[in-house]
Amino acid sequence: MIQNQNKILAIDVGNTNVHWCYMQDGNILGEYKRNRHTELSLLPWSDIKKQNCPVVIAGAILHINEAIETIARDYSIRFVEIDMNKQSIIKNTYSTLGIDRVCNLIASLKSFPNLKTPVVVFDFGTATTITACDQNGNFLGGMIKTGCELELKAISSKTLSLPHVQLAKEQKITKINPISKNTEDAILHGVIIGQLALIDYYLNLFKKEIHPEPKVIFTGGNTPIISRFLDKKCDLYDPHLTIKGIYHCYQSSLVHSS
Repeated sequence: MIQNQNKILAIDVGNTNVHWCYMQDGNILGEYKRNRHTELSLLPWSDIKKQNCPVVIAGAILHINEAIETIARDYSIRFVEIDMNKQSIIKNTYSTLGIDRVCNLIASLKSFPNLKTPVVVFDFGTATTITACDQNGNFLGGMIKTGCELELKAISSKTLSLPHVQLAKEQKITKINPISKNTEDAILHGVIIGQLALIDYYLNLFKKEIHPEPKVIFTGGNTPIISRFLDKKCDLYDPHLTIKGIYHCYQSSLVHSS
C-alpha cells in the first residue's frame, strides 16, 4: 500500500506534555490533543496504522522520542524524527537550537505570505522562549526564560515560608495589581507582570537592533493568561503553531530529499 505523504500524525514533545493531531495539506484534522509523557499508549496507534500515514515528531526529550519510536515500530508505522538536518527553511541556526523553536518560525513564515518584515515568536510554555528570523528564513536569535508554572514552583520550593500558588487562580484576576495585599496575589501578579515586562522590553531592544518592525506571534499554553493583560495585541496568536511547523518541516524534507 502506498503511504499518504500529505497526511501525518504530528507530535510535539514538550517539556511537560505531548501534543498531537492529524495534519493534512497544512490543516489540522479532527481534534488537537494533549497527553502527559506517561500516557503515550493513549495515542491512536491502531487508527494511525489504518490511516497509513507516518508519525512525525519534533522534540528534544530523547527518552520520549525513543519510546514513541518503539511503539510505532511495534505497529509497523513509519516514524520520522524532525531535526536540523531534515529542514532547510530556517538558515544559520546553531546545533543546540530546539527544533520546536525552528518549527515555530517555519509555521510563522507560512502564515504570512509575501512577508517583508522579520518575525518574533513568543512561546509561553513550561519555558518561555523567544525566537526570531528575517523574512528570508535567516535565523536572528532569541532568548529563553522560565515559564509561569516554573516560576511559581521555584518560589515555593526554594523558600521556607512562601506557598505554592496555582496558575489557575489567575482566572479570578481582572487586572494586574502592583500593590497586592495578600501573599498569593503578590506572588501570582509578580510572575505574570514579569512575563509582560519581558515582552515589552525584549521588543524595544529588538527594534533597536533589527529593522523594520517585526511581526509578533504568540503560541504556547500560557498565552491566554499573558495576552489578557497586554495593551497591544500580537499580530497572530496560534496555539497550534508548533504542530503546523512540524508538518511544513516534514513536507520540506520530502522535497529536499527528492
